This record gives sequence, structure tokens and C-alpha cells, in this order.
Amino acid sequence: MRMLACVRKTFLENVRDWKILILTLSLTPFFVYLMYGYLRAAPASYTLLVLNEDRAAGASPDAPGAIGLVAAWTLATHPDGAPLFKVRAVEDEGAGERMVKTREADLLVVIPAGFSSRLQAFRADPSGPPPGLTNRHNPANLRSAMATAMSDYVAFLYASAVTRAPSPIALEARPVAPAANRSEFDLYVPALLVLAVIMVLFTAAASLIKEVDKGTMVRLALSRLTTAELLTAITIVQVVIGVAAVMLSYAAAVSVGYQSQGSWAAMLVVASLATVSVVAISVLVAAFMRTIFELLTVGCFPFFVLMFFSDAMVPLPKIPLFHVAGNVVNASDVLPTSLAVRALNRILNDGAGLGDVWFEMAGIAVLTAAYFAAGIALFRRRHQSPR
Repeated sequence: MRMLACVRKTFLENVRDWKILILTLSLTPFFVYLMYGYLRAAPASYTLLVLNEDRAAGASPDAPGAIGLVAAWTLATHPDGAPLFKVRAVEDEGAGERMVKTREADLLVVIPAGFSSRLQAFRADPSGPPPGLTNRHNPANLRSAMATAMSDYVAFLYASAVTRAPSPIALEARPVAPAANRSEFDLYVPALLVLAVIMVLFTAAASLIKEVDKGTMVRLALSRLTTAELLTAITIVQVVIGVAAVMLSYAAAVSVGYQSQGSWAAMLVVASLATVSVVAISVLVAAFMRTIFELLTVGCFPFFVLMFFSDAMVPLPKIPLFHVAGNVVNASDVLPTSLAVRALNRILNDGAGLGDVWFEMAGIAVLTAAYFAAGIALFRRRHQSPR
């Protein structure tokens, strides 16, 4: 009965603090729409500048020469049919280099004079010198490196088809799993759902800090409410809030065309477990603070740590530490939210079930227990010990 009364009390207090509650529930759906709009507006094609110094090619796009190569670049597409390149002709190499340097364009390709005649000569005699192209790229721009690789690949395919020269290596591409083509936005959705869970850090920590700030921690102790009952009540309320935030964020993603490959049930189980882990971290955070003001200022630091180092917003390079049961453990996996991002990505984008993400769920459970143990010990020492 004491715990049920505490659940009701905690829930009503979260409703009264509607500003923090609305922020928790609405921030991630806002980011879902923001990321969708940004990725839709961002260019899917690479801007390819072409300086054509070969004037011997015919006017037909099918001609085996520079014009045919430019047509091959223009017709190249992504798997979803979107153009791979936005091809623009330039007349001055210096101007093209400046555009690549300032990232107005991703790559400048110079087709030298005599390219068409050398292509024809190589077709007649493959032992002769092959035709050449010159790439002007920006090593500080990752898109420039990708554009170079893609344009070279199209050029190799075109030259091989024109000269009928066989490739020295036979390459075969096989997908590791039959999966639907996923857009860049689709790959962000699991991380955004975990961001909704991370937002619970504020509402969970606030439920504890308010008791300290108002001086009611002593009265709770006199009511014989145990620490376990208090934390259980807070956890129940925060799981409800966390699941609601995840569902609102997921609904926002679905409203702009996202399609999950996995089940809702598996997603909600992982989201609930991840929410409990964030509550455990919130107990540790609350142990160091005494006022809501401190939570909304200093408390932003652990929030940003969780957000950035969990792949919730910015993909980070993986630093493998060791292997457990055939699964790699990375440095960022010390945060349970990092494991949650990985599990939700496998469920939503790869169609995995709960049995396929048992390692991530076990890791979240172990880390949750560790954070709860450290947080409870420190919270008791700082806020519940007699003074």
C-alpha cells in the first residue's frame, strides 16, 4: 500500500511539473521531424564538376568517348533510383578547384585531350597505354572521397564496356541478410528512440531531488517507506513516461514514412529495459544534487554524455575492448543506452527478435544493477544519513 501511494504521489508530481514532462515527451518527436526534414533537404547526389578537354568526341551520348562517359555519370543512380551525381560542366580548372575547396562541389574530374582517341586505341590494342582521367578532390571533405570512389567505379565500368576489356578480378556482391533498402533517416530512427529514453533522466532525477529540495525525505523515512519502495514507485512512473515518449517518437517517424522491420513488442521491451537503466543513472545523478536548479544546469552534463556517447545523435567510431560469447564489447558499451541503440537498430531495421538481441539486453540489465547499486549507496550517504 505504501508503494502504491508513492506511485500515485510521484505520478501526480510529474503531472504538476508539466513543463519538464512536456519537454521529455515532445523533444524527440521534434528531432524526428527535424532530422527527416534535414536529410530530405540534404543533397543525396554528389556534385561532380567535369572539365572536358577532349573535343574529338561525337555529339551522341552513346558515343564511345568523353560525352559517353559524362552520360554514364549522369545516368548513374542510387539503389532507390535517385541520381548518384549532379554533373556540371566547367570551363576553367582553377574555378573548379576553388569550388571543390569551398565544398560547393564534391569533385572535379578533368577529361584530357585525346581521351576518345586513346579509348579507341586501347580497344584495338589493349597492350597500349590506357586513357587517363584526373581527379581534383578535397581530402578534408568525406563526401569528396566518396564521390571520387563512385565516379571512378562508373568510369571503370564505362571504359570496360567500351573497350570490351575483361576485368582482372571477378567481383560478386552478396547481401549478408535479405533486408529492405533503408534510407539514411531510417538508420537514425533507433537512436532517436533512445534519445526519448534518455530524456527520462530529468523527470526521474527530479522526482528524487524534489524530496531533498523540499525537505520531505525525513517524513518519507518516518512513514516507513523503504528506499526500495521509493525507487520502485519512481521507476514504474518513469517507465510509463519513457514508453510514452518512445511511442510518440515512433509515431512521428511512421508519419513521415518510416517502416519497421521488427515487432512493436520487442521494441517496447527493449525501450522499457533501457528506461529502467536511465532511472538507475538518474539515482546516481540525484545523489550529487540538492535542487531542481542544479538538475537543469549541472544535470545537462550527464545528459549530453549519454546523448553523444551512446550514438543517440552522432555516430562514433567503435573502440573494441574484448569479446564475450562471440560478441564484441566496445568502450561506449559502459553506457546501457549504447547497447539499447544497437538492440533497437537490429530490431527495427534488421527485423531481429528478442532472442537475437539477448546479449544487448543482458548487458543493459547488468549495467542497470551496477548503476542502481552505486546510486543507492551514494544517495543514502548524502541525503538519507543522519546529520
